[in-house]
Amino acid sequence: MTDLAVLAVGFGVIPLASILLLSFRDWIAAHRPAVWGAAAGIIAFLGLSHAMGFVLAGKPFLFGGESEAATVLFLLTGLGLGGSLGWFVFEGPFPGPEPSRIVWAIAAFLALHSFGDGLVLGRGFVGGVGPILQLDAVNVSATVVHRLVEGAVLLIPTMAAGWRHRSSFLILLLSLSSIPAAYLPGFFFDWRGLVDGSATTQSVSTFLAAMEASLALAVLARGFLAGLVTDRSSRWLPFVLIGFIAISVVHFLVE
Repeated sequence: MTDLAVLAVGFGVIPLASILLLSFRDWIAAHRPAVWGAAAGIIAFLGLSHAMGFVLAGKPFLFGGESEAATVLFLLTGLGLGGSLGWFVFEGPFPGPEPSRIVWAIAAFLALHSFGDGLVLGRGFVGGVGPILQLDAVNVSATVVHRLVEGAVLLIPTMAAGWRHRSSFLILLLSLSSIPAAYLPGFFFDWRGLVDGSATTQSVSTFLAAMEASLALAVLARGFLAGLVTDRSSRWLPFVLIGFIAISVVHFLVE
């Protein structure tokens, strides 16, 4: 599993390089509508379009496609947990001022998203004679951009909250959740065999994607749009579209 180790570690640490964004703190503060608007568009794609697309694509395979009621209950549980987590951070007894609550909500989203990506990466190394992955210059470059953008989306609110460099870097370490996640498909394969192990991986991935989607909705509505719509102009709206389209193109090249 040496190849998997190299890819998993590389995939996990890429967002840490986005710490360099802190060098542009003043520029980001001066262009708040553009920066926060683009970040909102990125989260809208990652957490709503992409995650819910994954949920809908995986739904027919849950419980062997034999129990619609169990499948719906399973997915509702995932959506409920993600939404509850978002509510707890923004409206519940979670400690910390408002700007830091936004940071922690996005950090939870990044951890879930990274874990899910790690599961997808690990599935490519299970059950075949070699990794079933498309690795070329375009795919790798788009993956690097994808992961850097995820780290940047987390750093934007840390700057608004006045977090120091060290604290910002430490919270970026949540992106490393993709590393242990990459080994779970292999564990499920060894534990339950190819067919049942693959089904277990699919179920876990789909459940986490459901959690990610509802958490992202809370982050988008409460953490981003609530602040943007109070601006006197709608200068941020075109940047929401730009962020959404840009990260969509990146995923066209990755997947």
